Amino acid sequence: MRKKLDSRDLHRLVICSDLRKNLLMCLNEDKKSLGDLRNELDISSTTAIHALRELEKSNLVFQDKDKNYALTKIGRILILKVADCSNAVDVIKKHERFWLEHDLSGIPGHLMEKIGWLKDSNIVQIDSLDIVKTHESFVRFIKPAKWLKGVSPIFSADYPVVFKEMIERNVNTQAIVTNAVLKKTVDAFGKENFDKLISKYQLDLSVIDEDLKVAFTVTDGFLSVGLFTNNGLYDPTHDLISTDDKAIQWGIELFEYYRKKAKKYEN
Repeated sequence: MRKKLDSRDLHRLVICSDLRKNLLMCLNEDKKSLGDLRNELDISSTTAIHALRELEKSNLVFQDKDKNYALTKIGRILILKVADCSNAVDVIKKHERFWLEHDLSGIPGHLMEKIGWLKDSNIVQIDSLDIVKTHESFVRFIKPAKWLKGVSPIFSADYPVVFKEMIERNVNTQAIVTNAVLKKTVDAFGKENFDKLISKYQLDLSVIDEDLKVAFTVTDGFLSVGLFTNNGLYDPTHDLISTDDKAIQWGIELFEYYRKKAKKYEN
């Protein structure tokens, strides 16, 4: 007989059991036979059947006419949230020191909730005496880009050259900078040359009047995120990078968040 569970029962049933959670995760891919589940999870038939019966009683799993196991509608909803939570825990533990030692205020709440999208990311750590390698790595990743979106509260002497090359190659480029970065960039080019470059190549440039606490670039194949330390200084020695599609989507949403707060640059 199937039973109705309250939220605490569901938490105990799924979150507190790696076996039941793993069975649900396997079934989230597709319906599977008992043999499939046994082989994928390397468990005995008896162990699998016992756990599956508990999930069936709780309306999370059912057997179809061919005796394959599959998720019910609520089972599918639940495992999506469980997977999201599991991904978040993974990325938090994987980059624990990075999160603890940096100011996270530049990441809005709705993207904190999606932090699991960064699970297939890595932290690039560079010796403070060899910052050139960080820049070289950044340039290598953005050069093949078809489009580029960037937000920056910091200025590097090399960046105007890099971005000039990108827009001259007709890479669809959108940039959001602070007033301080805009001034340094204009000074680097000269006001007349800078305005000509903007007009000729239709660079989508916006300015944000805010004390930004995150610097990032996202392209069609790459995400790079830099943060400030807890003492208020930008950390050029650590970058979170990823080429995963979910991470790139996370970066796009972060860019859209700041784009809505910025104003278009006018010559």
